[in-house]
Amino acid sequence: MRRNNFKLAYQSLKAAKARSLLTMLGIIIGVLAVVLVVEIGQGIKGQISGQFASYGKNVIIVQPGVNDEPGLSLLTGLSGTNGTLLTPNDLSTVQKTPGITEAVPLAVGSGSMTGNYTVTSPFIVATTTQFPDIVNQSFMAGGFFDPNSRTVALGVNIAQKLFNNAEPLGEELTWRGQRFLVSGVYNYFNAPPLSLEANFDNAVFVPYSTAQQISGGSLAIYQILARSSSPSNAGQTVKSVNSALVAAHGGAHDVTVARATDSSTMSNQTIHLLTLLVAGAAIIALIVGGVGIMDVMLVSVTERMHEIGLRKAIGATNHQIMRQFMAEAFMLSFIGAVVGDALSAAGVGLIRAYTSIQAILVWQIMVAAPLIAIGIGMFFGSMPALKAARKDPIDALRHE
Repeated sequence: MRRNNFKLAYQSLKAAKARSLLTMLGIIIGVLAVVLVVEIGQGIKGQISGQFASYGKNVIIVQPGVNDEPGLSLLTGLSGTNGTLLTPNDLSTVQKTPGITEAVPLAVGSGSMTGNYTVTSPFIVATTTQFPDIVNQSFMAGGFFDPNSRTVALGVNIAQKLFNNAEPLGEELTWRGQRFLVSGVYNYFNAPPLSLEANFDNAVFVPYSTAQQISGGSLAIYQILARSSSPSNAGQTVKSVNSALVAAHGGAHDVTVARATDSSTMSNQTIHLLTLLVAGAAIIALIVGGVGIMDVMLVSVTERMHEIGLRKAIGATNHQIMRQFMAEAFMLSFIGAVVGDALSAAGVGLIRAYTSIQAILVWQIMVAAPLIAIGIGMFFGSMPALKAARKDPIDALRHE
C-alpha cells in the first residue's frame, strides 16, 4: 500500500513538473544555504586556528590601548589604539622582562616605493631581524634583511607589484630617496580569508633602525611581538609584561598584552556566532519552502477534488487519502533536500577551487539539514492532506 502511495505521488508530481520544481526550489535553496554557511564557517575557523598554531603558543602581542576582548590579532593593531602608540622604551621594557627570550617592534612607515614599478601607498613594516623567527615564517627565495645594510624583504604580492616578479632577489628599489636591495621574498603568509586585518603578503619589511633614521626619529611602534621561553609559562609571562609596562607608564593601564592563541579563540567565537545567525536566516528560508509546499498542495487538493471523491466512493478511507497526499509532501521535500545537499557539496568544491576559503564538508550538517527540511515539508504538507482526507465524497464529486 505504501509503495502504491509513492507511485501515485510520483505520477502526480510528474504530471505537473514545472509546479513541482518551483515548489521544491524553496527547500533546495534552504538546505543549500544552511549547509554551505556551516561548512564555510567551519573552514574559516580551521584556517584561523591553523594560522595562530603556526606562530606557536608562546607568541605574545603587546598593543597600545585598552582592549576588552580576550585576545589580539597578530596582524592588526593599527586601529583601536586610542591615539597612542608604543615607544622604544616600551620595547626595551618588554625585552628586559623575565621569561621573554626575544621581542621585535612593528612600526609602519610611509612614502611611495619604486622598483620597476611604483607603488604609491605600500604597506611598509619596520622591524628587526628576529621577526621571521617569532612568526615562524619561511622564505620563497633569499632571506631576511641585513640590519647593517640597505636591504629589505618583501611579501609575495608586493614583490609582484613592484617588479612583476615573484623572486626579485638583488633588485633595487627606492624609498624616500634611499636605495635598497631585495634580500628575500616570503612564502605566502597563512592569513585567514574575509579578514580586515593587514596582510603581510603586501608588506615591505625594512630595518627598524634604518627606517627611524630616514623618518627623522618620528617612527612610532604600533605593536610589539615577543616570545616567552616556553609555552607553559606564557600565561605568567603575559602578566609579568603587563605589570612591567604599567609600572613604566606610571600606573596607567593603557597597554594590552595577550597571547596570540587567545585571538584564535576570540575569532572562532565570533565566526561561530555569525554562522549561527546566517544559518538561522537560512532555516527561515526552509520554513518558507515548507509554506510553499503547503500552498501548492492546497491547490492540488482543490484541482483533484473529483479524484478524492471517486476514491472515497469506491471505499478509500480517510487515512488512505491522507497517506497519499503525505507521500507527495514527502517526495517534494525529500527530493529538494537531496538536491540541495548535492549542490552544497559541489559548492564547497567550487569555493575551495576559486577562492582562498577552505570550506570543509561537515557530514553532521549534511545529514541534519535534509532531515530538518523533510520534517518541515511533512509538517506543512499534513495540513492539505488532512483537508483532503476530511472531504465528503458527495461534495467532492459535485465539485467543479
